[in-house]
Amino acid sequence: MASRCFQALRLRGQATLPSWTRPYHSAVARFTTIDLRGMPVSCDTGIMIGEPDENFVYIEPEVGNAIRSAIVHQLGSGVLNHSETLSLQFNHDSKHFAYRSLLFPRIDIHQNLGQPESKISSATLWLSGNWHAITLDGTPDG
Repeated sequence: MASRCFQALRLRGQATLPSWTRPYHSAVARFTTIDLRGMPVSCDTGIMIGEPDENFVYIEPEVGNAIRSAIVHQLGSGVLNHSETLSLQFNHDSKHFAYRSLLFPRIDIHQNLGQPESKISSATLWLSGNWHAITLDGTPDG
């Protein structure tokens, strides 16, 4: 199943952030995307996440790039600009990140982030660095 999810991806295994970065916890998230036939495929992927009151998740660059590719595949290249960021939403009830109203791609995590004032928070996927970050907008991490 994971090979279908990351068929075009080359995961490098367990990487770690340099020691000068903020504390985080290793965790597993569920990444769901669509295959070339438009069918959903899911696999587990390693993430790094802050404390429950913090507002960030680090994902492997291959996952961040797969999110961008799946959105372009569904909506066309004109929907995204060519910047190093991508707007997402975080659903605090189901604890998942997704692009606007698209069901897939999405990343499901096992803990909530921050202290939500609503059920949905705007988030940003930062498409650069050794690991890509997803941060909640309007927070110290965003």
